[in-house]
Amino acid sequence: MLKRKALNGKWHSPTVETIENPDGSVMYIRREAIFIDDNWDIFIRSYIDNEGKMPFFTIHAKGNYIIGDKSPDIQDAVHVNFNNRARYVTAHIPSLVAMLNDTSPFDGEWIIDLEHDVSLKGCVLVPSIETCPVEYDIIKIQRNEIYFGDFTEEQKEDIKNFTKGDINPSEKVGICSTENRPRQLLKYPLIKD
Repeated sequence: MLKRKALNGKWHSPTVETIENPDGSVMYIRREAIFIDDNWDIFIRSYIDNEGKMPFFTIHAKGNYIIGDKSPDIQDAVHVNFNNRARYVTAHIPSLVAMLNDTSPFDGEWIIDLEHDVSLKGCVLVPSIETCPVEYDIIKIQRNEIYFGDFTEEQKEDIKNFTKGDINPSEKVGICSTENRPRQLLKYPLIKD
């Protein structure tokens, strides 16, 4: 069973990761996770290009976590509940800043390359803490690599239908629902520093 001691430290993407979103679009990201005792921070840095040279936006979240039972779907993986205490977003290009200024309920003005606290109201890129207080994930550690959960094709289809309005908003979809905890692993691991 996974112990906190095995998680402690900094983990990072060794390369730029290509992630397919439920709507079929593609994101290029690098991730960094920091675990200290029962606290966690994660940084997801998104890029416009697949080489990671042109920053698009950064999401930073933090909180504490609870290691749960073994995953019934993935051998040697465990359930982990990530309790959110804070969420931040940084926009790195002028067009995204303009879009966030037009669409986000942020009090104040979005400024390029400045981290904004979106914990209370969320924004188009991330939900508020009230909307998503806990992220229900899975983790597997293998040598110096850590794998987080990924949605199955069926789960991705549910998320896609939700974003199109084909699923009632009261229905639980996405990582903020215990019923929709990932049932497979991302193909990209993070490696320990």
